[in-house]
Amino acid sequence: MTQQGRGVVLLSASSARAVEWVRRGVVPCHVLEHSTWSIIVPATSASAAAAPYDDALTVLAARHVPTAIAPSIGLFEIGDAAVITARAPGRSPIRWALRGADRDVVRGPQLPPLTPESLHRTLAAGSGTREVPIREIRALWTRVDLTHLEWLVEATAVLGLPGGRVLEGSDTALGSVIAPNPRSVQDFESAVKDVHQ
Repeated sequence: MTQQGRGVVLLSASSARAVEWVRRGVVPCHVLEHSTWSIIVPATSASAAAAPYDDALTVLAARHVPTAIAPSIGLFEIGDAAVITARAPGRSPIRWALRGADRDVVRGPQLPPLTPESLHRTLAAGSGTREVPIREIRALWTRVDLTHLEWLVEATAVLGLPGGRVLEGSDTALGSVIAPNPRSVQDFESAVKDVHQ
């Protein structure tokens, strides 16, 4: 992870399935096992894909999570924004909460919004997760006294999620790097090449 930004994705899956998901992507990552979640941590600031898909955090935040390993929660500090993403099982899209320079949580343009209520439902879909009162999530959304990184770490505490120590940089024992499968990178670049021509 770079000092310019930090991020984690939490998958409701075994570490073996999380490793498989990383290999099918374009971002080299570490995979940490937790009792309830697998913690995916980008290993570099750059993805294996060409620009404009070379920012590891942005690509990881937007990456599709199949229903079999959902729900998923993403927590990212990207540039001057904090981002929380969530995908519930089923046909639901990735939902986004963006916290800008003014520290207010806003909707992203053309992005399905992540509200405290939708995040609460996503968490409830996970097995073995702690029940979090909705009022605590609503209170998190209104916290303007914290920096972006502090807000994301606070989110892990409020939501009962692992990954806070990784986000704040105090847990550095991340293990080996899982590299994307070269074929997955080729398939990704083939799928997006027409978008920028």
